[in-house]
Amino acid sequence: MSLLSLFTTLALASIALTKPVSYPRVPCTPRSQTISWGPCSFPNLGSSPIECGILFVPVDYTSPALNETFGLPLFRSRATKPVTPSKGSILFNFGGPGYEAVQSLNSLADFLHLGVVNTLRFSCFDTPADRLIAAYKFPILAIGATDVALVDTWASTQVYSNICQTKNNNTNRGGVIGTAYVARDMMRIVDALNEDGLLRFWGFSYGSLLGETVAAMFPDRIDRLVLDGVVNGHNYYHRQGVDVDQLLSADDAFLGVLDQCITAGPAKCALATVNSTAADLAKALNRLAEEIRTAPIAVGDTVINFTFVKELLFIVIKYPSDVANAALHINNLLHRQNLTGVVDYYKSLQASIAMGDDDAIWGIKCSDTFPRSKELSEVMPDIEHMSNTSSTFGPYVASVTTICANWPFEAKERYAGDFKVKTRFPILFVGNTYDPATPVASARNMSASFEGSVVLEQHGFGHASLSQLSACTTTNLQAYFVNGTLPASGTVCEVDASLFK
Repeated sequence: MSLLSLFTTLALASIALTKPVSYPRVPCTPRSQTISWGPCSFPNLGSSPIECGILFVPVDYTSPALNETFGLPLFRSRATKPVTPSKGSILFNFGGPGYEAVQSLNSLADFLHLGVVNTLRFSCFDTPADRLIAAYKFPILAIGATDVALVDTWASTQVYSNICQTKNNNTNRGGVIGTAYVARDMMRIVDALNEDGLLRFWGFSYGSLLGETVAAMFPDRIDRLVLDGVVNGHNYYHRQGVDVDQLLSADDAFLGVLDQCITAGPAKCALATVNSTAADLAKALNRLAEEIRTAPIAVGDTVINFTFVKELLFIVIKYPSDVANAALHINNLLHRQNLTGVVDYYKSLQASIAMGDDDAIWGIKCSDTFPRSKELSEVMPDIEHMSNTSSTFGPYVASVTTICANWPFEAKERYAGDFKVKTRFPILFVGNTYDPATPVASARNMSASFEGSVVLEQHGFGHASLSQLSACTTTNLQAYFVNGTLPASGTVCEVDASLFK
């Protein structure tokens, strides 16, 4: 990895009404542009310098006669040990859709040598304050948060869609945001690099869905593709923009973290004093959520309620790098002590998570997806499926399936195929055993569609492989990017340390 020039694309590269068109297999426009690189306006956070550039790309690939373009911001981190001849550049997408890319590349560039900012925007509100007010007025509630939480959420998401339609009906944004558009932008970037015309890409979370799409659209231009923390693309495009299997490993992840806590003991994990088994500790924390569901607690400007508790637990197993500190605060919540500290910790977690650009995450997901539903009953099978796959987190997550059901916009171009594709070079899928958001089962599902691809399983916790360090995983990634060597089928990499060091 350190031998290669590294680039990052934006999580949202181009932004999108009309009826969708079928995907045409047409080549990219011949190379006609280059990228001008220069210093960035933001401070560098690591030892690897970040450079900024811009590339002009079409706003609407389906209507080239419009000749409308916009400047796509790009960020790159050069290789610390370049080689001759060059191995080429790697594009990155850190997830979303619509998550920022600047902070992610800035903070991860040093590690990577071992998203959306300042782009065409999609917004449903005039100001962030208006968006925040709407979130309070029309919340997405966890199922079971109240007796009418689901029907209230259904109505709230209808209102959200109405607001977005009113705001964007005359902007020509709703139809030109979507993953297929981003895939075409990626190939424009590849052309502008003036290398060999082939794509090298490492995509995390939604970035894996983007990688699946670009591979299906341009299979002959794929050189190296690592898809990490894998989204099931079949579900994404055809099940309300949501991978309804995303929680398949969530309960195992929850129990696994608690088991490591108990093994580590009270000196390293405060929750280890509560129960002697992971199963009993899980029951105690689920009881806590139920108790607070009927008796929420006001702390300063925050209400600790059912959703708060479930969200706190889910964030901890999705991003477990600070799990020992999290255990201390969860233990305080369990015993109703130092609740101000619990709230402050919860807010710090929220602030540290990469956030989307305006309303791009739903603008992209919902414009991508094919089904639309007029009645709540039509999405109930997906809601029930998600609820049943995780008893702990299903009710917290499943209500998101309502958001895209009434979405007013459809991307003009959407990938409508079955992913039954043979790429020029095989894809490497990577999945964590205990990933609560993108289970390794989804990696295997997608690998079954792409001929010759391989799944590398990292026997660790958290969302995508960067959640825990693994020399084994790093070695396999280096071998793939540098030499084109795929790991043997069934390879499982251990992580270097337990969660509670």
